[in-house]
Amino acid sequence: MINSNTLTYRNIINTRTLFWSTMSLACAFLVGLSAWVRIPMPGTPVPVTLQTFALLASAGVLGRYYAVQMAAWYILLGLAGLPFFSGGSGLAHLASPTGGYIAGFLMAAGIVGFLDSSSKRWYARMLVFIIATIAIYVPGLVQLHLATGFSLRQTVATGFIPFIIYDIIKALAAWRISSAIRH
Repeated sequence: MINSNTLTYRNIINTRTLFWSTMSLACAFLVGLSAWVRIPMPGTPVPVTLQTFALLASAGVLGRYYAVQMAAWYILLGLAGLPFFSGGSGLAHLASPTGGYIAGFLMAAGIVGFLDSSSKRWYARMLVFIIATIAIYVPGLVQLHLATGFSLRQTVATGFIPFIIYDIIKALAAWRISSAIRH
């Protein structure tokens, strides 16, 4: 028999799930739209965008499961044809030199979503955002190397060195903003 307490509890759980799932979809759109802020860098096929900032800040706000859900939404929307990747959309873009960074977004969202919410100290939380930023580079650099045929030195020089300072600044800004929103 279903009593009113069970029904109310289930309604609360369903409402909360619906709210955070909707927020993760909205954040996926925010990450996608942030790809439109694109600054080409000379000598590299990888542009500077606001995607990492939007992704990390959103993951910090959403927390645990919804951060990964947000990154998955972002990738699915880009694959479906929305111009959410920093040079286009669709499956062909994932095979491009910058496609690996998109795979890194899923890893970074998981790192921030799961580790940030369990970290109690401010410096540990800040470090989580920097580690998540580095995690974006791992599949990004592998894909850049495979798609371009660059040497390891060229890959690091074109896909890491020009961006790491900007990305650390964006990670720190995302940490501060998500911390302010959550608290």
